[in-house]
Amino acid sequence: MDEINARQELAFIKKVMDDSRRIISDDGKGFVFWGVLITIGLLATYFSVIYKWHYLNWFWPALIGFGWIYTIIAAARKEKRVKTRTLAGKIMTAVWIGCGVAMTIIGFAGTITGAYGVWLISPLISIVLGVGYMATGVISGKTWISLLSIGWWAGAVIMLFMYNLETLLVMAAMMILFQTIPGIMLYAESEKLINDE
Repeated sequence: MDEINARQELAFIKKVMDDSRRIISDDGKGFVFWGVLITIGLLATYFSVIYKWHYLNWFWPALIGFGWIYTIIAAARKEKRVKTRTLAGKIMTAVWIGCGVAMTIIGFAGTITGAYGVWLISPLISIVLGVGYMATGVISGKTWISLLSIGWWAGAVIMLFMYNLETLLVMAAMMILFQTIPGIMLYAESEKLINDE
């Protein structure tokens, strides 16, 4: 009896992993979108401090608000196209919604309340992204995605030691290396899967 249960559990896990391959490939567009959006925000913030531009009071709320609206609309459109929702898809969605909410809270609530300074935002968000990428790699069965978490966590440690304006540049570089480029790779992979079918 235990052997039958073990086989059923292994078959279930294999089905979740197989389902997740298409799910994670579809997410490449979201990774690219957020990577580019946040990189633009980080660079704009850096140069606004250097050149003393005074628009940051509305800039980040508008940028993140736009990002959330785009993500919700894209998810609704995807929901209409997808006939059945898989367990892997539900888990992946929950992981990234949880990470997104956590990063939004870190980005706004802590600085509004004065709990911590703005220089702490990037390292804390890097830590959350590391968790998201670790979970995504495990769910999708793609080790290279899990390994991206090492880059996010190492970057967080570096930024915690820097504690200055240049953390914005480090975070922008990380967004390109560990978010945008992997998103492009995932998108290319999804296109290949579609063409192979």
